This record gives sequence, C-alpha cells and structure tokens, in this order.
Amino acid sequence: MKKTILASLLATLYLQPVWADDAASVFTLGEVNVSASPEDDAQPGVSVLTQSDLRRDDKQTVGAALNTLPGVSLSKVGARNEEMAYVRGFDLRQVPVFLDGVPVYVPYDGYVDLGRYNTFDLSRIDVAKGFSSMIYGPNTLGGAINLISRRPTKALEGEVGGGVTFDKDGNNGYDTYANVGMNRGSWYLQAGASYLNEDSFSLPDSFTPTPAENGGERNNSYHHDRRLNLKLGLTPNATDEYAIGYMDEHGVKGVPPYAGTVSGISARYWQWPYWDTTSLYLVTNTRIGSSNLKARVYHDTYNNSIFAYDDATYSTMKKKSSFESWYDDYTNGASLEGDFAPSASNALKAAWHYKEDVHREHNLGEPIRTDKDRIQSVGLEDTQVINPRLSVVAGFSYDWHDTLEAQDYNSTTKVVSDFARANSDATNGQIGVFYKTSDTGKARLTWARKSRFPTIKDRYSYKLGTALPNPYLQTEEANHLEVGYSEVVGGNWLLDMAVFHTDISNLIQAVTIPSSMCSSPPCSQMQNAGKARSQGVELSAQGSIGAWDLSAAYTYLDRSNLSNPSVLLTDTPKQHLTASAVWKVGRWSVTTTGEAATKRYSNSTGTQVASGFGVVNTKAGYRFANGVLAEAGVRNLFDRLYAYTEGFPEAGRTYFVQFNAPF
Repeated sequence: MKKTILASLLATLYLQPVWADDAASVFTLGEVNVSASPEDDAQPGVSVLTQSDLRRDDKQTVGAALNTLPGVSLSKVGARNEEMAYVRGFDLRQVPVFLDGVPVYVPYDGYVDLGRYNTFDLSRIDVAKGFSSMIYGPNTLGGAINLISRRPTKALEGEVGGGVTFDKDGNNGYDTYANVGMNRGSWYLQAGASYLNEDSFSLPDSFTPTPAENGGERNNSYHHDRRLNLKLGLTPNATDEYAIGYMDEHGVKGVPPYAGTVSGISARYWQWPYWDTTSLYLVTNTRIGSSNLKARVYHDTYNNSIFAYDDATYSTMKKKSSFESWYDDYTNGASLEGDFAPSASNALKAAWHYKEDVHREHNLGEPIRTDKDRIQSVGLEDTQVINPRLSVVAGFSYDWHDTLEAQDYNSTTKVVSDFARANSDATNGQIGVFYKTSDTGKARLTWARKSRFPTIKDRYSYKLGTALPNPYLQTEEANHLEVGYSEVVGGNWLLDMAVFHTDISNLIQAVTIPSSMCSSPPCSQMQNAGKARSQGVELSAQGSIGAWDLSAAYTYLDRSNLSNPSVLLTDTPKQHLTASAVWKVGRWSVTTTGEAATKRYSNSTGTQVASGFGVVNTKAGYRFANGVLAEAGVRNLFDRLYAYTEGFPEAGRTYFVQFNAPF
C-alpha cells in the first residue's frame, strides 16, 4: 500500500490545479443560519471550521476537528471506542449532529460516533452553542453541529489525496480520498469517496503494562472506514435550487480493552463487524414572490453488530457477559421552512419538522424487538433591525413527542411484551441583541431556553442487566445566557470572546436503586433527578505576523451538579487549549499544532481520572508549481502518554507522509 500511495503522489505532480475558495464551495442549501440582519449572512456566536482549517490541522475525523474550537472538547467513550464531543458540557444527545441541516444521530441513543465521520468531503462545520436557530428543530438543548457538504462552482474541479502512517513498531495505516465536482449552469454534480484504515497503533514507551494490555501494539485497536458522498443539483434559475444527496458510511472496528488500574473495572472484549449508516435526502429552495420556501425530506438507516467475546483471543462466547447483537434502525423525516421579508428591516422564518425514529434490535437466538418514536415541532424566528447598528433576533418553538411502540423481552420466559408508553411536549424560546460597535466590532447578548426529549435508550435500556427502564422520563431543559464580543484588530487579527452561564433542570442521570431490582447489581435507573450548572469563558484568536499564521482557542468550563454535588459530571476538562502555528517561506511551510487540557473525571464517583496532558504535532510541506502539496510529519511528537478516558490511552509517536493534488 505504501508503494501505491507513493506512485499516486508521483503521478499527480503533473496535474494542473483549479482552486475553489472555501466560501464558494459551500453547499448553501445545507446551511441553517441565525442572521443578525436580513442582509448579513454572518452567524453571531457560531464557531466555524472551513475546509482550509481541516486540512491545515490534519483533522481527518469530525471529532478531532471539533476539538479545536472554543467551548468544545473531544471525549472518547473508551468502552465503545467512540469519538464524542462536549459543547460547553453538553454531550451529543443534547447537541445533535446534522448533515446539510438533516439530523443524522442514531435513533436509539441519540449519539453519533464522530470517529466514523471523516472530513474529506466537507466544505464547513458550524457549531452553534445555546443560542441556536429555531429552524434546526427539536432536541437542541445545548446547541447544534451542522456538517455542510460541498457544491461545485466550476465546470470541472476536484482533488485526490492520501497518506501513510507508521510508528517505531511497524504498525501502519493509510488513507485515500477523492472529490470531483461539475457545475454546468442549470445542474451540478458533486461526488466524494474516501477510505481510512488503521490496523493498530502503538502505545507510548512510558506505558506500564496491565493485565489486559502489555504495551507496544495496542490490542484490538483496528478500524476501517469507507465513505461515499453523492449530490445532484438542479438550478433552473437564479433563485431556485433542488438537490438530492446520498451518503454511505461502512465501518469496522475493534474496542481496545481497559488498560487502567482502577479496581472493579473489567476489560471488555468487543468488536463491531460492521457499523453502517446511510442518508438519502432531498433539499429544495423555491422562490415565491419575495419569499423562499425550503423543504427537506430524508430517509436514514443505521445498522450495526456488536460481538462480545470471553477473552482476548476473540474466539469464544460462553460467558454470561458475551453476546452477538444486531441493530437495524431507520429514520424518516421532513421539514418545511419559509423565509419572509415583511419589510426591508425585518426577516421572518417559520418551520415545521416531522421525524419518526425506528429502532429494531435482537441478540443471537432472540426475537426482534421494535421501538418507535415520533417527534414534531413548529417554530418561528424573527430578525428586526432597529437601526444600522442595533438588531434583535427572537425565536419560539413548540415540540411534541409520541411513543408509538416500545417492546420488552424476558430472556427467562422468552416472551415479548409491551413497555409502558408516555408522551411529552416542550416549549422553547430565545432572544438575542446584537450591536455593531464599529465597522468590524460586534457585541452580543443572548438568552435561550431549550429542551431535549429522552432517547429510546434513556427510557428503555436494561444496560446489560444493570439498570431498570423508566418510560416516564420527561424533557431536559436549559436556560442559556451569553455575553460575547468579536473584533478585528490590527487589520488581520480576528478576536472573539464569550462569557456564558447555563442552568439545566430535569437533568437525566443514573440514580442508584436497590440491587434487588436488577439482574446484575449494582442497579441504577435513569431519572429526572438533576439540576446542574455550566458556566465559563471562551477566547479565540486568529491572524498573522509576518510569515506566521497563528490561531488559538481557550475554554474555561465549570460544571456543577447542584442536586447532588457528590455525583461528579464527567468527560470534560476545566481548562482546554488548542493552538496552531504555520510558517510559510516560498513554497515551503511548517505547521505545528498543540492541545493542552487539565484532568477530567471518567466516572461520577471520581475513582477514574484522566490526567491533564499536553500534546504537540508538527509537519513540513512543499507545494509544487501545479498546486500539488506533499507533506511529512509527526503526531504526538514527544511520545506523551495521555488519555481522554482513564484506562484508554491514545497513540504514541506516529509518523506520516501525505499528499493533496487539486485539479
């Protein structure tokens, strides 16, 4: 494979580049914006990652990319080998993920394994925090993450790329990708394909062997991901656009066993033979007079299998804890959005959303059980310009949730029965005041009240016999307050700061109940037992000094469990810093990126602690006259031993070579 990658690199040195800038290549139909004025497309308080940002910092997965933003920190669910992200302390159940405005989170638990979503075919990532557009629809308790695909601007444009990684022990991986687009005026076509492969990775030399991990090559640390993205668009005139998109992700992965030393935690020997998801969606915009009618219709599928083995041989399933499990889920949904302009200084949006989630699961030898939820929402969002400097944005929505089907299975009697079912609703509202302090300075004051319905897993999971279902869980609610300011300093430095305070009520958390109520004690139940607080400061800066392009993002986050201070809130550091420095001289460039974080708790009792760390990556690149970029570098330059979750250490020093060839 290394020879194949090298041959591809040499072949592409003769390609002539045709560049499309970041703004031009964005699929604007996939955007969901809150604008401070009808003429202003800027999204106040929204963090944005462009295609250039992703490539500069080598962020191949969405989880790794989000980790560079202020207010966002990467989390690794080690026991499932999943990349997660926390936005101001809110997890992905509370900050849903969208693809071109279409929700793509898993129907059963509301999560998305961000490690399965790569960034090669994206034009931009938008992250709204707290004050997020009502047009996103329900369940945006802590904000929203929108992955925006590409839209071609030229008759023919594209790129191919790839790379190889390797370490001192000979473990290696590779990636390859290609994107091609055609825009022929009245129609366009965009296609992308990629493959990420890692057979294993090596641990840092300072790792001390444990019963389940002897060091060196990390056990069961493989993953293989293949992704395909297609989009066909019609543009019959200057205002109307109709696009159908298709995304297919096929993943295979192992779960490295627990490698920590905390007593009472057993190693899991799990593998995913497949982790597959597809999304088929239609997005349209039709101009009617002075208004726009936008529609989204989509069908998503999510299929996976989990095999739990007895031991590290991954050959037998005789223990009670071993199983073979399959999910076969799908989602059908639609939304309508109307944009109106009652006056030159006023913009009004109205939206309706419909979403039906179906979860089907069974273990080997068991019947299939089905759960079905239906969620609907209506919302309004209004932007009013008071004067050239001052504008106000207000929004309101009403959401309602119906449990259509919920099936239980008794493994002793072999009988499938119905769980109790309950419905719920929620009201959301927000208001923001935006003031231009200068031509380049903007201040903002926002308040938002948001909600989230409990997932199917929240209500009905036995958690492998350690939990009791609770069909009557109610919605979580949060009140967000933010003061922010952005300014361009010195002509080329963009600075942004935000101070935020959030109170969460009806927080859903696991509550200990008598052990006799579960088959595998200790026993817990998800309950609306919590009040919590999240507050902090975000700072970000990006600009240039001479030949240097610099950027940094810092977050201070203080989370408190007000209902039960002894139960800790997990997986987020109190302080988090990421930075990037690019030095350019002629055709050469040297890029150094770093991340530093304080400790974080991996369980609510505080017995599992992932220590604070600092990690540095660096690379050097050369861009040929025809636009081809060749790079070589080192990740985890100083071979630091670190982890996002205690007991699940990350890779040690890793070397790579890669290329990108536009055409």
